[in-house]
Amino acid sequence: MHRFSLPGSLLGTAALLAACHGGSNVAPDSTAPVATTATALAVVKPVVDCTQLAAVDVTDIGGAGSKITSATVVTTMLNGSSVSMCAVKGTLAPANTFEVALPVSTWTQRFAELGCGGLCGSVSDPTQQSSFSFSYKCPLVQQGGFVTAATDMGHQGNDAGWTTDPQKQADFAYRGQHITTLAAKKLIKAYYGQEQKFSYFVGCSDGGREALMAAQRYPNDYNGIVAGAPAAHFEVQNSVFHGWSVVANSTTGDSTGNSVLYPDKVAVLHKAVLAACADTPDGLISDPRACNFDPASIACAAGAQDTRLCLTEAEVVAAGRIYGGPVDAKTGMPMQIGRPLPGSEGNWVGVEVPRTGSSGAPVPVKSGVFSYNIVTGAYNLIFSGMPAMPNIDTFGYTDGGFYSTYLLENHPLNDATNPDLSAFKKAGGKLILWHGWADQHISPMYTIQYYEAMQNQMGQKTVDEFARMYLVPGVGHCSGGEGDDSIDLVSNITGWVEQGTAPGSVMTYKLDSAGSQTASRPVYPYPAVARYTGSGDWHDGTNYVSDAARYNVRTPSWPGSILYAPYAPKVQGVPAP
Repeated sequence: MHRFSLPGSLLGTAALLAACHGGSNVAPDSTAPVATTATALAVVKPVVDCTQLAAVDVTDIGGAGSKITSATVVTTMLNGSSVSMCAVKGTLAPANTFEVALPVSTWTQRFAELGCGGLCGSVSDPTQQSSFSFSYKCPLVQQGGFVTAATDMGHQGNDAGWTTDPQKQADFAYRGQHITTLAAKKLIKAYYGQEQKFSYFVGCSDGGREALMAAQRYPNDYNGIVAGAPAAHFEVQNSVFHGWSVVANSTTGDSTGNSVLYPDKVAVLHKAVLAACADTPDGLISDPRACNFDPASIACAAGAQDTRLCLTEAEVVAAGRIYGGPVDAKTGMPMQIGRPLPGSEGNWVGVEVPRTGSSGAPVPVKSGVFSYNIVTGAYNLIFSGMPAMPNIDTFGYTDGGFYSTYLLENHPLNDATNPDLSAFKKAGGKLILWHGWADQHISPMYTIQYYEAMQNQMGQKTVDEFARMYLVPGVGHCSGGEGDDSIDLVSNITGWVEQGTAPGSVMTYKLDSAGSQTASRPVYPYPAVARYTGSGDWHDGTNYVSDAARYNVRTPSWPGSILYAPYAPKVQGVPAP
């Protein structure tokens, strides 16, 4: 049976620099926007020369061997203007390379740690606006109001060697971002003669995992956190989830086969899905969970000679397997709560399917597909020390016991799924979760699962006091896709932290290849969706209102649910301060 449907059981240089605009704030049941602003803080100038930061001692943070390697003033372009930054580079032992960018004349007493994606291994230049996620049209970012910092999280490059080193495992799992934040705060105090007023973390993908890891392990590090498409369920994500994407599209049903689906047929599938389920003016899906699409509905007729606009029997099966996921052989229970959802097909190329078309030579499922590469890259992080090591063909596709047998040992090290954020809330922290419905790498179902686990653990009323979640139609992994993928969540998190203004509607924007804005649409706190009023230009976000949820079934129990219960974090290697 190839029909896919979710089981029903189942954020003036000498004068005050005002905060970001570009988002809006409304109560969840209101349609009247209210400007979101952060506190207007005075610009603070340095009290020492940038070069003097090279002498700052960071061994108290990283241990022996930690050092600042350079401190120089650089000029960067932010929103078309030149902004001077004191760029500090260094190493926190044993091998956490980091960079901190301290504005010379525009600092508004705020600090932001920037997340690192994938398996990291390189430093995203903190002087560049492009490194600051979810800050579209935010003057506070565009004018250089933040000190920013980034790290490679303890290793350089992504050869497999580092993944077997216990210290590098810990630095990647949780330590690297924390000690980089401590070093950045020490540099702030040395450079400006005072501490920051507010601290933030902004990241996506693994950066989203790092964001949640901070809230769970170091609840006092940041006042506000934006976690986009978080790989919080790191171990499930990089074993069963991506492993299944490989074997589900294989001619042999394992990693030795060739791909069944290719980009041209995925395009046919995507067109059919949108034709069946789109409910927005631009042909997107407000909530894919409400879409019951059967790939067999576009199956080629028996004996068809021209199959370019339909799916062959094997392609129908592969599509159904990618959507549906593996099933426990004994219980019939889904082995995963999240798979790529209807409407995400346009983003599968290079992740679930190869980049070349079906008319060319067959492509092995191991070749050029992210899903295979990430499984092999993360393997030793997940399964280190386990007996009878599994492989991509023997992951828990039919046995629910896989999670307790193979994933529990390192789950408290790598995952950031602890739903108990009471310490973060007690410290006054605010959290915004964000995910694109058409994400091809990380299913938004896992973010929904985590949000619901928080509600189950702490109570919905308590969660509403410090957390919001937004799901954006048609948007791929962290950005891209057919939806409006430009968003300013920085203004919303700063406004919430600094003014106590809880975010409501947030405007999202679509840009063309030249960077010009072509459309806008609000998103609302989950589970509400945006509905076009039927009057005015549908490209204009002001012509939308909040509407009731399209889907109201909470996430059912599944074998991996054990990973979303409170747990004590695992610590290994050099202790973090």
